[in-house]
Amino acid sequence: MTNILFYGGASLLSNIWSRYWKDNFNIFIGLNKRWIEIEGVKSLQLKSNINDLDEIITKHKIDIVINCVGLTNVEECEKNSDLAFYLNGYLPGEIAKITSNTSAKLIHISTDHLFDGKSKENQEDDLVKPLNTYAKSKFLGENEVFKNDSSALIIRTNFFGKGPLYKPSFSDKIISSLINKEQIYLFNNVYYSPIHVNELADGVLKLIEFNREGIFNISSNERITKYDFGLLIAKAMNENKDLIIPISIEEKTNLMLRPNDMSLNNSKFLDSTKMRIKSINDQVLELINISQIDVNTLQ
Repeated sequence: MTNILFYGGASLLSNIWSRYWKDNFNIFIGLNKRWIEIEGVKSLQLKSNINDLDEIITKHKIDIVINCVGLTNVEECEKNSDLAFYLNGYLPGEIAKITSNTSAKLIHISTDHLFDGKSKENQEDDLVKPLNTYAKSKFLGENEVFKNDSSALIIRTNFFGKGPLYKPSFSDKIISSLINKEQIYLFNNVYYSPIHVNELADGVLKLIEFNREGIFNISSNERITKYDFGLLIAKAMNENKDLIIPISIEEKTNLMLRPNDMSLNNSKFLDSTKMRIKSINDQVLELINISQIDVNTLQ
């Protein structure tokens, strides 16, 4: 059975993804400050530096390393730019140096924030125009991975799914607000192409099966606003959509500059894998079904 290590195992993406794959693969989650345990998943304590990664790959015969480490809060990246450039930029390069000297395949998770938002459905070879420290540091991470491990896969994406209680996802926050009959304000002029983590994971697996390398956008086929995404969740839950209030991003004056359009073109991925991506509506229905929503845990 394939052995997979999620580096940054307490992250939101790792938590959701590892639960999805745990019945079909030997899953290891590498942890540093936050210790978590997931049934059917092996938790490994990592040192504060990366020096033990090579030993872990060898000891546990790791076939795939998925790098989920990162500082993802845009405002926090501006406040602590040194940490952002280390976690999002230089650390991925250090991981790539190690995987390049092993038989392990590196999957590096990037972002859809790399462009200035003036064009829609950006492709992998479009000119990158980062607007903030988060985007600049993530682009540095891509370059560092490329430089050190040419066989790595770099995935640009924006995901949703049911996260853990200690780190709720964007969709979790919408679900919680609807259940608790609380208003939530969502941008009606910020576009993206979100994908459920399960669909993302299936896509990565396809790329591995076809032995692909380089940058791939794994996203939904559709471009949608965050407000309309919230409406889809309300409809799927049969909850009051009027609790979702549309606002423009310009009304949130405390936010760092970020793109109004983060939508991605996934044609390269589709051509490479022949995989069919479900509609966003079907993915949202799957989210609600998988979540098995417990009102008490979301209050």
